[in-house]
Amino acid sequence: MNPIFEAFEVAAQYRRLAELLAERHDDEQVVADTLESMSEPLDARLENLAKMVRNIESAQRGVEQTIAHLEARHEGLQRAAQRGRQLILDLMRTAGRDKVNTALFSMAVRKNPLTVVIDDERQLQPEFFTHHEAPAPTPNKRAIAAALKSGIPVAGVHTEQGVRLEIQ
Repeated sequence: MNPIFEAFEVAAQYRRLAELLAERHDDEQVVADTLESMSEPLDARLENLAKMVRNIESAQRGVEQTIAHLEARHEGLQRAAQRGRQLILDLMRTAGRDKVNTALFSMAVRKNPLTVVIDDERQLQPEFFTHHEAPAPTPNKRAIAAALKSGIPVAGVHTEQGVRLEIQ
């Protein structure tokens, strides 16, 4: 077989594997079958898998940047719409108009429901306070780790040593 076509076929196989990992990450048999169908030596397979992981991580960073950009754009649009509404309201109030009808819109100045504004919380009587329950205590894993590291046993706790893959 032509090496160029082989390279395209290998790239297609890893693209399918990346799609499987993204879409069906819980179906280990499908992933195992796909890996088994790849006939290259182990070192080449590991190198190609590392390339695939790097591509996925790069795409992930791109998606995160896009999300951040879209969130900033969303906030900007919200502020612009609010400023536009305030401008219309100010113009109508300056003109002394409570209602305006145009070919496209009907606009009216309406009163909001009453809002309670607290001037001095210290003057409020106790029945006007809501008492919240304190959150339940949670384990302090840093303190537990420090105790275990210094040789102090902690009941109901054990440590585990995990592993990770580092690609350089």
